[in-house]
Amino acid sequence: MPRIRVLQVEDSPLDAELVLTELQADGIDYEVRLVDDEPAFVETLRAFKPDIVLSDLSMPGFSGQRALELLRGHSADIPFIYVSATLGEEAAIAALREGATDYILKQNPARCTRPTSIAPAPMRRRS
Repeated sequence: MPRIRVLQVEDSPLDAELVLTELQADGIDYEVRLVDDEPAFVETLRAFKPDIVLSDLSMPGFSGQRALELLRGHSADIPFIYVSATLGEEAAIAALREGATDYILKQNPARCTRPTSIAPAPMRRRS
């Protein structure tokens, strides 16, 4: 499997590491860029050309909804997955309707390595 370029939108280094630990445990080869504000997100989206975006729902001064909006303005093909501790059922349904690919609860980060979430990201974009 080719190396996956992950753009991670997260303001907590501990939470960011939690997700990356799951990727490592499953042997997924990845390169990550961590951002926590809109200017860094826009620049990294342009320069890094991620295969997938993993985003927290709410952060001081920036939000997952705004990240999703910016991503969809840039590309409809890049998967966007919310990784949140606070995403309730109604918010999850709304997120999927707004264009998110999936959502993962921080309490269950192992779900991020399931086949429909992160593993096939480069194949979807490069095929």
